[in-house]
Amino acid sequence: MFVFLFKPMLSENSGMIDSGAANREVVLEKKLAAEVAKRHEAERTAEDLRRQVELLKEELSVLRQSCEPEKGSNACRGSVHEEAGVLPDLGKDCTGNRDSGSKAENNRLRQTVKRQNALIDVLKRQKVLLEASTAINISIRDFNKQLEIHKV
Repeated sequence: MFVFLFKPMLSENSGMIDSGAANREVVLEKKLAAEVAKRHEAERTAEDLRRQVELLKEELSVLRQSCEPEKGSNACRGSVHEEAGVLPDLGKDCTGNRDSGSKAENNRLRQTVKRQNALIDVLKRQKVLLEASTAINISIRDFNKQLEIHKV
């Protein structure tokens, strides 16, 4: 009789152990999912920062190209400053920055105007095609009316 009573107690305890293990698994899975989400967010942030660095490097190279380096001057070369982690103040040492900035803005505006002109040309062509289609539809209706008049 003792064995009979002991057996159900084992099954109840094993059920508690199983549910405890299941709860622990659920908690661990939630923690894992949270860590994965944090990692993905960190990777996205890192990628955004890499893009910003690339854009800043391109902007820096454009600014360097716009400078006319003087003999013996490191102001426009910037290699010494780059190694130290400090960007040179290009505005003080390079006189052509404003002109190059204006030229870059001018080029961007010209490209925008070119795109807008291309869109205007496309719209004009579509307008001509629409007018021609309308004229054809009107002439077909007129032809059908004339045909009906001749039939009567």
